[in-house]
Amino acid sequence: MSARRVLVIDDDAALRFALGKALRRRGFEVLEADGGGPALEALSAEDPPEAAILDLRMRDMDGLEVLRRRKHSRTRVLVLTGHGTVQAAVEAMKLGAFSFLEKPVDADVLVPMLEQAMHDVSMRSDRLPSELDIPIVGSSAEIERVRAFVARVSPSSETVTVFGETGTGKEVVARQIHASSTRRNGPFVALNAACVPRDLFESELFGHRRGSFTGATSDRPGLFREASGGTLFIDELGELPIDSQAKLLRALESKMIRPVGEAREIAVDARIVAATNRDLAGEVAAGRFREDLYYRLQVFPIVLPPLRDRLTDVPELAEHLVRRLGPNPPRLDHDVPEALKAYEWPGNVRELLNVLRRASLFAESGTIDAELIHRMVSASIFGQTRSETRRIPTPVPPASASITSSGRISSPGASLAEVERTHIVQVLESMDGNVTKAATALGIDRRTLQRKLKAFGLATGD
Repeated sequence: MSARRVLVIDDDAALRFALGKALRRRGFEVLEADGGGPALEALSAEDPPEAAILDLRMRDMDGLEVLRRRKHSRTRVLVLTGHGTVQAAVEAMKLGAFSFLEKPVDADVLVPMLEQAMHDVSMRSDRLPSELDIPIVGSSAEIERVRAFVARVSPSSETVTVFGETGTGKEVVARQIHASSTRRNGPFVALNAACVPRDLFESELFGHRRGSFTGATSDRPGLFREASGGTLFIDELGELPIDSQAKLLRALESKMIRPVGEAREIAVDARIVAATNRDLAGEVAAGRFREDLYYRLQVFPIVLPPLRDRLTDVPELAEHLVRRLGPNPPRLDHDVPEALKAYEWPGNVRELLNVLRRASLFAESGTIDAELIHRMVSASIFGQTRSETRRIPTPVPPASASITSSGRISSPGASLAEVERTHIVQVLESMDGNVTKAATALGIDRRTLQRKLKAFGLATGD
C-alpha cells in the first residue's frame, strides 16, 4: 500500500493543478478526479487513497452526493467549499466527512489536516477490533443515565434504537452496547443508510444472488449475514425507503431474510442497534415511516442529549479527543475548560472535534489556549452563522496591544496573537478596508490575510 496518497476531487482543472502542485511539493502522491463519477471509482478501488479533498459544488454531482454514494472506505474525506452553510456542514458530517473547510484554504492549514486524517487511518488499521471501542465520556447526570441504560440493555439481544442530533455520538453508544454484550467477540457491522442509493438498500441489508439485477455480477451475503453472531448498526434509519422498512420489520420479528433474487428465506442471527436524528413519530404522521416498525423500535429507545445540555462534560470530552489527534497531541491550557463551556456546540461532538483539530494546527509551543479556541469557533461555519448560540467570549487583553512607530510593542504583557490581530486591523484600516492592499503592505498573500481575518472573527466585504 502506497502511503500519503491524496485524491483531489474538483471539476475545476486550475484548482486541481494548484492543489496538486502544492501537495506534491510536500511529499504527497496526488491523484485527481474531475467529477463525482471518477471520484466514486477511485474511492471504491481495492486500495483507495488515505485521504481525499472533495469540492462541494461540481457540475455532474455535488460533493454531498459523492459522500452519500461512496461505499464503505477507509479514505478520510475533507470537504472543501466556497459556499459553506450550517446545513451543508451538518450533512457532510452526517455522511462521514473527516472535516469541513472553506475556500480559500491555505496549504499551511490543509497539509496538517491531511496528515491528521492519514494518522487517523493508520491508527484504525493498526488496532484490534476491541480497541476501536470509544468510551462514553462525561460525568453529568444526563450522560450517567445513558451509561446506566447501556449497562442494562447490553446483555440482552433485543433491538435498541438510539435517538439524537447529528454528531452526538450515536455510533459510540452502539459500539458500547456491542462491547458490553455477550456478542462482543462477534463482528460489529455498521451501515449509514444516508450513504446508500435508495434502490440498493435491500441488496446492502439482505444480500443478492448473481444476475438478480443489472450490475449483480456475483453473489453478495448482505450486512445481516456479515453481522451474524454480532451486531448490525443501522445509522440514519429514517432514510430507509418505505418498502425496505417492511422487510426490516419482518427480519426483526422472524429473524429471517430473503436476499434479492433468492427464492427461499434464510435464518440470520444479528442483533440490531438502530439510530436516527429524525423525529420518527413525525415521520409516521407524514406517512414516510411505518407505524408498526416505529412501535417495534420503541421497545428500548435511548435519547442522547445534545452537547449544549451537558456542557459540564465538554472539558473532559475535549481532553479525551485531543489525545486522539496524533502521536504528539497538544496540551489544553488552564483557561480552556471555561471557554469550552461558554459555547453551545450546535454541531455537537463532531464540531468540538473539528475545532480541536484546527486549533492543534495553530497551537504555539504545543498548547491550545482559550483565545485560540475562540478564534477557531469564530472561524467555523457554525460559529459564523448560529447567532442564537452563545459565543465563546473573547479574552480581554491586559491592555490594548499595538506596535509603535519605533517597532516596540506598546503593551509588553500582550500575547503574540493579540499583537498580530491589532497590527493587522491597523494596517487594514489604513488601507480603507482594502484586503489586497493590506496583504501587500503586510508582506503576505491575499488568501492568507483572508484566513487570518476569518480566524479573528473579522468580516470584510472586500
